[in-house]
Amino acid sequence: MHRLWIPFSFLVFALACGSSDGGTDSGPGNDLSTPDAVQTDPGDDPGTIEDVPPIEDPGDTADEGPADVPDPQDPGHDEGDTFQLPDVDIPYPARSLPFAYTRPAEGTPLPDEEVSAFTRDIAATYKAVGYFRWMLRTSTGVDASTGMDDFLAWYRGTKAWKEDGVVTFHDSSSEHNMWIPGSIVLSSVLNGYLLTGDWELAKLTEQYCKGLTAVVKGFVRGEDDPAPYLMARAVFPMNQDFVLDADHWKDDGRRKVVVYDPSEEDRWNAQTFPWPDNPTWGDIWVTNMRSKDDVRAISRTMTFLHYVVEDAGDAWVRTACRETFDTLKAFHQDIVDSGYHIRTKDRDGNPYVIPCEVQDLGSYACYMELDPANECCARLSADLIAFGERRTNDCGTCTGSLFDAFATTTHYYNYPIVWDYHMAALGNALVHGQLADAYPLMVGLDERIDSYMHPSQDESGPSNERWNSDMAVLLVQAASMGLPLTAAEARHVHQHFARAAELFRQWDRWDLWDASVPDTDAANAYSIRPPDAQDAVKVESFAILFEYCNSPFKNPAGAAFVDCDVLADPSGW
Repeated sequence: MHRLWIPFSFLVFALACGSSDGGTDSGPGNDLSTPDAVQTDPGDDPGTIEDVPPIEDPGDTADEGPADVPDPQDPGHDEGDTFQLPDVDIPYPARSLPFAYTRPAEGTPLPDEEVSAFTRDIAATYKAVGYFRWMLRTSTGVDASTGMDDFLAWYRGTKAWKEDGVVTFHDSSSEHNMWIPGSIVLSSVLNGYLLTGDWELAKLTEQYCKGLTAVVKGFVRGEDDPAPYLMARAVFPMNQDFVLDADHWKDDGRRKVVVYDPSEEDRWNAQTFPWPDNPTWGDIWVTNMRSKDDVRAISRTMTFLHYVVEDAGDAWVRTACRETFDTLKAFHQDIVDSGYHIRTKDRDGNPYVIPCEVQDLGSYACYMELDPANECCARLSADLIAFGERRTNDCGTCTGSLFDAFATTTHYYNYPIVWDYHMAALGNALVHGQLADAYPLMVGLDERIDSYMHPSQDESGPSNERWNSDMAVLLVQAASMGLPLTAAEARHVHQHFARAAELFRQWDRWDLWDASVPDTDAANAYSIRPPDAQDAVKVESFAILFEYCNSPFKNPAGAAFVDCDVLADPSGW
């Protein structure tokens, strides 16, 4: 990553930049609503750290010269030829990587039998622990038995207890960033469904599509809301008591109770309050000030929603995800039309833009005057999702900006903000056949991944305890966008996914209704998810291999790391 010398006055600016509300679960001393929450038990609340302050005056940087942005025509490897746009018509959505791209070899290639053995181990773990059935049973939202619009989502603060065979799921947190893990789940299951046709994956796809729609539908106030496509951080609907029956869930009639217990919150980066007169669910609660912390993950997942809308074999899945697709297009159009600001609403339902002088968590444009490359991929991804073409400035490779150089030195969660928007722009450019944007972005992703896997001394990320396991997930996601992995990177993926499989098989609470799990009360509630480990990918990321296997942009030049034929046949797991 390109580094610049910047005076201390700009460093003060950098310390405030980035959304300040938590893009990952990895950093000491935070609760679920703050940056970098460490969760050895995801249900625990280990306390909070002081919030990052709003932007201060960045000072005068005019004499420092332009950012060292790489030449988009430099492919970043030794092909030697200037890239020429292919003279072909690319259908929408694109069905293959439309250009060749290679990287220098590194590491010893994995034998085919080792790749197959790894994949069978992962697939066997899905089956042994009932991974996808566990997701259906433990995700919460609104059940169809209420007669209202149903959905499921990954509420991060949920705990559960069991009494007399009834499991109660309880969420009392403000759920600032639930669509970071939720987006990974949705991308995993929708691609898994398209690859396999499996019913559990189909149901998860339908329900998580509806869950993503719900944070927009739930943020509507009254029938005449002037801004019906803005997004809440979270919605909290009614409490419920129902059974997981054979008709709706293909389950055995076990009883599930869901209790939402939000409380009023008035923090600088979000407020939680009652939300009356919602046309879909009536009187509910919401958390406002949707931020780029998980919009970056949502925007990246939009790449694959194009394909489930086009290719889903079940009409009920297509219908649910089409609504999500249309809703997200309208949400991103509002971002573009609002000057690249993520608008929100106050407790009275009035829409507004969060001013840059207050904080930057809802903007892609606060730092554009300092360097046009700052957050360019965020703007480009919004353009592409809303309109299918670029309307912001040329982003080139989306590397080397001042934001790149300093946001990540301040808070680890700025890393995934940067890399997800990069992939969101690349993926959506490929979908729409915008190759003049896509090829330089691939060059930049190559440069970015190389800098992460071979970090210089001033790369701050590797000091974080989750860096290596996060890299394993990022490598799979980058490969889904067409970046060919090296053999060394393929082995890195194997290490951290295989470790997760080992740990998940040891966890004993995949089925909270099972007689082996003792009854308890609310004061001693269980975490509904296995504990995180530094050397293993997180549970929500464990199926992201499906995204790669179903991606139309898989690059045959990449090192083999997963046997997609194995994943495509659940009967053989």
